Amino acid sequence: MKDREELMRLLTAFADGELDESERERVERLLADDPELRGELESIRNLNRLTVKIRLTEPEQEVWNMYWANVYNRLERGVGWILLSVGAIILIAYGAWHFVRDFLLDPEVPLLMRTGVSAALLGAIVLLVSVLRERLFARKKERYEEIVR
Repeated sequence: MKDREELMRLLTAFADGELDESERERVERLLADDPELRGELESIRNLNRLTVKIRLTEPEQEVWNMYWANVYNRLERGVGWILLSVGAIILIAYGAWHFVRDFLLDPEVPLLMRTGVSAALLGAIVLLVSVLRERLFARKKERYEEIVR
């Protein structure tokens, strides 16, 4: 019975009357020998008495309406973001394919022009991804998010 978690589980079950006879007798022997354990049992019983007195109040209908409206808004926004993302991916892939086919692979466009445009486009993409990543990370760590102005 040296395992503290097991002892606490047994004490809680004892206070709730959930032990079989052999476990109950075992706990009673331990309680007879250990005044600190009796104090712990009394604390558990006090906690049980307090929790029995607690009554949860049912939220008003207006609160439920706001809750469900918020749930529906989140679902709608989630679906909207998914559709927007899929559409953007399709359009970007189509545009990238045409850019490569019609611009980068066109032998009439000078190599310096193709390299310069490609470098500028790649730089813009890297900056955009960097800023978006930073904003998303900062949003998760926003210290004053809960403050209403």
